[in-house]
Amino acid sequence: MQSPRHERGSAARARRAGAALFLLLLGWYVLTMSGHTYASDEETVLAAGQSLLATGSFAISPDEQFLMNVNTGADGLRYSRYGPLQSVLAVPFIAAGNALALATPGYSELTLRLVVLLLPAIVTAATAWLVLAWVVEMGFSARIAVLVGLLFGLTSLAWPHSRTFFGEPLATFFLALCGYGLRREARLWWAIGGLAAVGALATKIQTGLALPALALYALAVCWRGDARAFGRALLGRLAFGALGLALPLALLLLYNAQLFGSALNSGYGSVGAQALGQHGNWREGLYGLTISTGKGLIFYAPSMLLGLVGLAARPRQQWRESALAALMLLSHLGFYSTVGYWHGDGAWGPRYMVFVLPFAYLPAAGLLAELGARARGWRIAAGGLALASFAVQLLPLLVSFDVYLQISDPAERYFTPAASPIVAQLRIWAGRAREYWWRAAGGPPGTALLVKDFSYSEGDRSKGELLPRWTYADATVQLNPAGEGGLDGTLWVADHRPWPLARANFELRLNNAPLPGVERTNTDGDPIRWTLRFRLTPEQLGRGARLQLHSDTWNPTRDTQDNPRNEDLGLLVEKIELRQGGQPLALREALPIPPPRMNRRAFWLWTQDVPNHHLFDLWEWYVLASGMPSGAAALLLALLGLPALALAIGGARGLRATLRA
Repeated sequence: MQSPRHERGSAARARRAGAALFLLLLGWYVLTMSGHTYASDEETVLAAGQSLLATGSFAISPDEQFLMNVNTGADGLRYSRYGPLQSVLAVPFIAAGNALALATPGYSELTLRLVVLLLPAIVTAATAWLVLAWVVEMGFSARIAVLVGLLFGLTSLAWPHSRTFFGEPLATFFLALCGYGLRREARLWWAIGGLAAVGALATKIQTGLALPALALYALAVCWRGDARAFGRALLGRLAFGALGLALPLALLLLYNAQLFGSALNSGYGSVGAQALGQHGNWREGLYGLTISTGKGLIFYAPSMLLGLVGLAARPRQQWRESALAALMLLSHLGFYSTVGYWHGDGAWGPRYMVFVLPFAYLPAAGLLAELGARARGWRIAAGGLALASFAVQLLPLLVSFDVYLQISDPAERYFTPAASPIVAQLRIWAGRAREYWWRAAGGPPGTALLVKDFSYSEGDRSKGELLPRWTYADATVQLNPAGEGGLDGTLWVADHRPWPLARANFELRLNNAPLPGVERTNTDGDPIRWTLRFRLTPEQLGRGARLQLHSDTWNPTRDTQDNPRNEDLGLLVEKIELRQGGQPLALREALPIPPPRMNRRAFWLWTQDVPNHHLFDLWEWYVLASGMPSGAAALLLALLGLPALALAIGGARGLRATLRA
């Protein structure tokens, strides 16, 4: 039996380890934030918070149409169909973001989201701290608790989801807080657990699926070996749990009644019923959520295997947590595998399994404790699994995962190994890195690069088709010949500007001078489609020569009544054919990223639309790529980056001291 002094020393080490882990992960999460939202869920929750700050009401303005997932309330106004708590907690972050945006005029949307995304970073780091504290409460050392906390915080889906404004990070924090509160002996913690259970429901109503497992866990925690002791332990704690539950639950039911006309209508009710009605093939869903290469937990969080294997480890010490982890995993797999939208797309990995993560990693404590006394090879294998899982979580930092969703077929993406997003992220990023190299070095011989004033491709993105696409005023193709001969070229262009606008005035230029000898043929009898043929001599065709299609422009938003495309367009280039010595020049693109327009829709598209080839999905990159004045960019990098770096370094030093103790 440990002495009281030893127990106090162990508790102090655990508290220091928890604080260090929180600081390390918070700093790391802030350094690796995305700086933008990914889906309509996030924008809707953000819009509700903005409305609450500006007007004191949850009602979303009718002017807010883009990406809004809203329901009509009992008063006829538009309300978020998601729980209100995340919008409420986001209010101080929105206020701070609005204040900071005054120092970055013209870039308010970017600045606002940088500050708002601190909320999921904070709650995910806090969830990792809860996991650590929970493992200590199970009777394991601070060293083991730190390792389990790091597994959850850096090798699971918790990290990539901390970069989003989805409800999963906050709801998962409340579920973990509820479970940890139930594990503690003090009755006050049961009140906190009851409060946390309502917090989870008020964030995402789907967390109700986890509550039966937590209720059974509460019974297991109170078990003392005989019925009488069990009854005494349970009854005393239930009263405090109910006390913590009562007031917040009443407020949530009142919110539902006021906004949607019924205390039991969460606003998500009709959508949830629709989702449940879309029954899928449960075999497909179960396979997809577990071992498919496109969405399976086994590939997106390989380190969770340590928790699964740990279910059988140290049964006398962690049987309650092993049972809880198994119940959580089975209940969520059983439910979501039958729902047509089992994959929770628009996210990295299986989004609906994020709720399970803190519970699934708890049994890893028993396994790690056992491995400490085993051969070194087993420990190396566990470390390799954790390292592989960490590498998988790095991939979303390269390219927004929404990019691949736009250019891939779901059936292939979910189930074909070669089409897995895990593979595609590296492939897309490698292509973009190559483009940046071409832009700097001029491109390889035998290629023609689209380098300026082209809009996005309207071809088949899944096949990488670069054409057709609209030009702007001076669409430029950089020519990189493979040999010494001349070049024969043909462009097929179309002028689709609507009546009564005059037809385009356009010409081909070479290195900013009109190109002589262009054969210009109208191909449809109406001056809409044209074929432009030309020949460049070897003297004209030096490496890096620039072929330009100059045209006057029109703007669909300005010049028509019903077209939201706000771009100054020239001509539609349908096809380009360039041949040197009978061999075609390969058409590639190395277009600069245009500056973002600062409204909700435009900024969202700028960060992740396929044509904008961002090299990283990181807030630091977006600040530097936005064209923001250097002083404003330096301010943001310093205000967010330097404290985050200090937190990460300080937390790492604290953990190092704990692990060496």
